[in-house]
Parts: sequence; C-alpha cells; structure tokens
Amino acid sequence: MTDPYPRGVLPPELALPILARAGEAICLVDGRQSLLPIVWVNPAFERLTGYAASEVLGKNPRFLQGGDRDQAEIAGLRRALEAGEPVTVTLRNYRSDGSMFWNELRLEPLEAAGGLWWVGFSRDISVHRQMATDLGRRRDELEGLRSQLSQVDPLDRVTGLYNHRKFEAELERTWFICAREKRPIALFDFAPDFFDFYRETFGSTAADSCLRMVGRAISGCFRRASDVVARTDEVRFCALAVDMDGEKAMAHADRVISRARELSIHNPRSPGGRFLTLSAAVAVTEPGPGGGLEAFADGARRARESAQARAWETVVRASDGASGDGPEESGGAP
Repeated sequence: MTDPYPRGVLPPELALPILARAGEAICLVDGRQSLLPIVWVNPAFERLTGYAASEVLGKNPRFLQGGDRDQAEIAGLRRALEAGEPVTVTLRNYRSDGSMFWNELRLEPLEAAGGLWWVGFSRDISVHRQMATDLGRRRDELEGLRSQLSQVDPLDRVTGLYNHRKFEAELERTWFICAREKRPIALFDFAPDFFDFYRETFGSTAADSCLRMVGRAISGCFRRASDVVARTDEVRFCALAVDMDGEKAMAHADRVISRARELSIHNPRSPGGRFLTLSAAVAVTEPGPGGGLEAFADGARRARESAQARAWETVVRASDGASGDGPEESGGAP
C-alpha cells in the first residue's frame, strides 16, 4: 500500500486537531478583510483570555487591549501588519473579567486562499514580567545601598583619623596581602593612661582636643604609604605597619610614646605624674593561610589593657595569635 502523504508533509485533516490541542493560545485572523477579524481560536486561547470562541469571532484582536491603547509596541505591530512581516510584541491585554496580563504576541503571515492571513500565538508572561520587575527593583535597592555605604564617612569626627570600620577593613586587607606575600605585619594598640582623670578635670571639649593632639602625635610617627592609623574606640588608637619585625616594632612604639610625652599635656590628678602619658601593645606576626586575624587583633588589645592595669607609660609585646603566652614589657613605671 502506497502512503498518500510524503514523509515530512502534514496531512491536512490533522492540522486543525493539532492546533486545537496546542498548549499555546492560537488565533487565526483573516488579513483579506480590512477589519482583520478573528476567524478561529483554539481552546488555549479561550482559557487564556476568558472569552469563549463565540464571543471573539469576527472581532479585531485589538479588543483585548480594552481602552489601554497608549502602548509603545502597538506602533511596531501596525508597521509589521502593513508590511506583511512577522512580528513579536509584548502588550497589556485584558481578560473577560477585566484582569490584566502581559501577552507576548507573535504574528506570522500566511499566504492562502487568495490572500494574506495572520496566525497569532499568545503567551502569558505576567509572572516573568513581575520577576523581572522585582529583580530590577532589588537591583536598584542594592545599588542604593552600595551608594549609601560608599558615602559613609571613613573618618573619626573628633581626630580626623580613620574610624574603627575603616581600620577593620584595612586590617583585613593588609592581613591577606601579607599572608599571600609572606610578609610580617605589626599591629600597634595605643591608649592614654588615666584619661578618665583628664576628662573629669577639664571636661569633654578639652578631652576631645587632647585626643586630637594625641592622634596627631601617633599618626606623625607612621608616614609610610602602607601605614594605617585610626581611632578605634573612645580612647584607643591603632596602627598598622608591614615589613617590621618585633624588635623594630617595639622600638617604634617607644618613639611614639616619647612623642606623646613631649606634648606636655597637663593631667594634674593622674596617679602617673603631672602630664598625660601613653601606653601601647605591639603584636607582630607573619599571617598564615589558617587565619587567626581576630585572635591577633584581640591579643594586642588585651595585652595593652593588662599592662595599663599594672603600670603606665609602658610598651608590651603581645603574643603572636592566641597562644596565651604572656606579654613582654618594655619600660614603664611601677
């Protein structure tokens, strides 16, 4: 028996059932008539729009736009219809219950029966549009947040030095650079001795002025481009230096303390003498791949606080990391 249909040719009697069963909404428009009426729709079109076939036959598909005709893509749709060219547009369409949906409409021209016909394929992309809108809004929110963060002042308002947020960021950056390049990093932790006596005696305005002078004295001792100095707490200053071993770092901290003493800032009620003094802790290590940054920074702070509880105008060497080794002291008063 000979097959009446060559391979690759769709039997005509199957074409309509296939279109009727398609999941995509399909309508057929008679382009031979000036009204461009709908002459056939499949069940998926009825489900998408909420209109029964009997309600749409003979109407121009634009009725789905309702009164919402001010849409940018309508002009492109008209040009394609006039030129007889395929087109894909996204339009706001309205179901029979008045609800809006985003219709991705693809029109394909078809020459048949002595004229031009149009096959329309519609797809509801409302969910995708909403997702895109939400993502765009979220992107805008993130950009706004980044902009706000970039505008956060990295400087301490009293001393003009970096604040604690900026110092923590610089410490983390320097730590990983030194870990990668196998270079030593030195962390200096400074604080004035008996500063509460100074504030009680002279008041907060004078205390701020005193901290500015101490901050300038400290920062004046760290002049290399890679050095970082910050006021990290109310009466705490920290500094970073790279390529400085423990012996050099301790000697450098002694110079900073001497510079502070040379300011001759009167602190008459201090148990440590008539002038304001400074104490420090130094932590030096070569960062490894295993981390230890928090223990390193916390070790310097604890070493300085411990030393200040026993003496004043002293420099101590903090243990490297969190080994628990006691600090080495240099100078200071009993």
